[in-house]
Amino acid sequence: MYESDIGRSGWDMKRGERAEVQQADSGRGTPVIIGANLKVLATEPAALSRELAARTDVLPAASDTWWERGLRKAGLPEFARRSRHLRRAWALFREAPRFSAIVTLGDLEGLAFACLQRLRGRRRPVHVMQDCLWYGGGWLHRAWMRFCLGRVDRCIVWASVEQQRYARAYGVSPERFLYVPHHYTLKRYVFEVGDEGYVFTAGNADRDYGLFFSAVRDLPTPCMLATNRPQLLAGLVVPPNVRVVSVSPAEFRQLMARARLVVMPMRATLLHAGGQQTVLNAMVMGKPVVLTDPEGGADYIENGKTGLLVPYGDARALREAVQYLMDHPEEAQAMGEQAQRATTPLTTERCNVTIWGHALRLAGEIRPAAAPLVTEPAGSSKDGVVDPMIEPR
Repeated sequence: MYESDIGRSGWDMKRGERAEVQQADSGRGTPVIIGANLKVLATEPAALSRELAARTDVLPAASDTWWERGLRKAGLPEFARRSRHLRRAWALFREAPRFSAIVTLGDLEGLAFACLQRLRGRRRPVHVMQDCLWYGGGWLHRAWMRFCLGRVDRCIVWASVEQQRYARAYGVSPERFLYVPHHYTLKRYVFEVGDEGYVFTAGNADRDYGLFFSAVRDLPTPCMLATNRPQLLAGLVVPPNVRVVSVSPAEFRQLMARARLVVMPMRATLLHAGGQQTVLNAMVMGKPVVLTDPEGGADYIENGKTGLLVPYGDARALREAVQYLMDHPEEAQAMGEQAQRATTPLTTERCNVTIWGHALRLAGEIRPAAAPLVTEPAGSSKDGVVDPMIEPR
């Protein structure tokens, strides 16, 4: 979630530089004044207000070691990636005592850092983890996750349903999870919005393209499917009215911008509820979205008003939703306009400022001797990462 929207980011701030006063968006429209002596260390550069950027440092990027280069040459890039994540986790652990709060991703680097935090007991900086894209795993993996999450103060999730899902899956308190709406990622791209009458669907992960094919097969409607992972289509028969393309991020957004509507055939049976980035990008463009994850998508789409939510696995319901919007272009346009109004405020900076605000408030409230976590109301903020090759989420 580190799209560079504005001004200075944490990486060009001098260490020790502090802001006198910080106003952090609480998610309820009221600024919260946070002590100027609180500093944040992040693992990635982030789009922030100038005040927050002034009190944020970013962990320097790590180059491959000789053994990691060797692992890549040997065809073992995943082992090289894990090695780098573990090295950065150790570097983060060494730097952390100089800061009040640490903001990481929910990847191996962030989890390993959380595990290392146990070595410091309760005399440790606040740890807020975001981009928590988790899928459960076996008993050993769940035990590892439970052990790591025991030292994370807040896990930011992009769907409110994940608060209870993750808590049950990993055996930790729901209070550790906080819903903050995701953000759109369009600022760095140039595209022209229009309506060329086709249905657009896309993504590299968690999609059920077989369901999409079943729904649109034999419809008198042209469809465009963009993915850089053709293996997702293995064993599937592509209908004649569906064109499959592999495109760049800029081309991806242009194709979306010229569609009549966007279909998100998400696998709603997974622990993680995905697709938020693509959904928000489409809505900000004024496109009606049809989503097959009613539970995970209810935070973003008001069914029948800003988009359509259909039950996962119901090809007939998906087909009827697509057909209805294609047959009623004026209603589809009105739905897209309402979606645009609802999502335009969900910028990258607003999302980051909300997360940083939670981290700084926790840093001001949690003392080394304090045992319990301070609970924030779930879903109290209404703000909405990655900006990958082609929308993997």
